[in-house]
Amino acid sequence: MISQVSFLNVRFNRLSFEAAVQDLLPRIMGRRISRIYYANAHTMVTAEKCTALTTALNRCDLLLADGSGVLWGSRLLGNPLTYNLNGTDLTPALCKLGASEGLSVYFLGAKPGIAEFAASKLAESYPGLKIAGVQDGYFKDSETDIVLEKIRKARPHLLLVAMGVTRQEIWIDLHANRLPDIACMGVGGLFDFMAEQVPRAPLAVRQCGFEWAWRLLMEPRRLWRRYTIGNLVFCGLILRHVFSEYKMFAARESTIR
Repeated sequence: MISQVSFLNVRFNRLSFEAAVQDLLPRIMGRRISRIYYANAHTMVTAEKCTALTTALNRCDLLLADGSGVLWGSRLLGNPLTYNLNGTDLTPALCKLGASEGLSVYFLGAKPGIAEFAASKLAESYPGLKIAGVQDGYFKDSETDIVLEKIRKARPHLLLVAMGVTRQEIWIDLHANRLPDIACMGVGGLFDFMAEQVPRAPLAVRQCGFEWAWRLLMEPRRLWRRYTIGNLVFCGLILRHVFSEYKMFAARESTIR
């Protein structure tokens, strides 16, 4: 049984990187899992004001902590999430291990051409991996049924959905039941990283928990609000929950006396 941790009204699963890969692959290959998400500080800030996102996160099969902010916040609230996981690292590890077992993957999302490039890079890196199909994320809502039918016909073991936080989780939550026996994973900017559109932080920077700062340096115009105002809002959420728990503790102590 995978342990769960409640953090900011959302249930996370606590797994090490190795345990996550070893747990996920047989469930994906055995078609026994449907919704997999990663959540970082930005996700939690967005979920605070988006009920549909909170619902999707709490309804998934597996929710993994992504980023030093979530780890720090959970420790401060006394229920620590001890492992930092993200789709950018975990997905290639899954594909590497799954290639020898005939894992098939469908790429959905990003700008036209990016998903194709990412898929070809992954297939080149891991011979034996099957690319079931590719579809960019710039399709109209009226075309959703067509996209879903293409995925159903391809019948991949794993559908990677790279549409960005909120859209990808809500899209999966709405449509996973129409994709039977297919594991759907929200992977954010994974395709851009794999297609070398956005450079990843050096390993030392990632290990220190400052990949967010690197991303801000690389894309300041797009990400400044998320990593400045967003981080302040996240800290405010943590402090609000700390104060709320302190008030509850004080009330209990007063009742006991």
